[in-house]
Amino acid sequence: MSPIFKKQERITLKTQALNEIKRAIQNGKLRAGDRIVETKLAEEMGMSKFPIREAIRYLEKEGLVVSVPFKGTYVSRFDERDVEELYTLRSALEELAIRLFMGRVNESKVEKLETILRQMQKAAKEQKLDKMVSADMQFHRTICELSEHRKLLGIWLTLENQTKSFISREGDSYERQNKLVETHHPILKAIKSGDSQLAEKSIRNHLIQALVLLKNLYKKNL
Repeated sequence: MSPIFKKQERITLKTQALNEIKRAIQNGKLRAGDRIVETKLAEEMGMSKFPIREAIRYLEKEGLVVSVPFKGTYVSRFDERDVEELYTLRSALEELAIRLFMGRVNESKVEKLETILRQMQKAAKEQKLDKMVSADMQFHRTICELSEHRKLLGIWLTLENQTKSFISREGDSYERQNKLVETHHPILKAIKSGDSQLAEKSIRNHLIQALVLLKNLYKKNL
């Protein structure tokens, strides 16, 4: 039987535009409240406005941008309530994820998390915030993947970019990076112990600590 679909060999313009805009938001080149002008972005990226418009629609669904009728599209502003809702929802999802994961944990899966944590530590030591944040998200995403709960992972992925954007915006102090990395160690220790309840408690405590730290930074940067 001949194939129905053609193999996609190159990244689409929409995906390219999406990645570029997302990267600009997460590294602070596009800041909260900045207006996103389709014509300007199309000119800078050397493409038509259509893929830019499609990318912006996707970013709006993720909550990274907001469209105001008759005014334009702007990079979303996060307040304390936004970050609190984001982290409490993540906590509910990740506690379930780690509970499911603990039922099928093995040495190779633990080693996978250990490798990611080492990458996180290295990035923090080198004061490379973007790499540290990426490794942080990879650590939590991997726990959700290893839960083998597809719908849980799907919901978690919709929160990932908002989390990365918020962390990246709230400064890049060396001290903060190390604090965030350190709060992952009890999670890994609990997983190694095989104690499911301790693992759930550890990931809950980790996210509470991260929430408090980010809320304090948010207030400081007002």
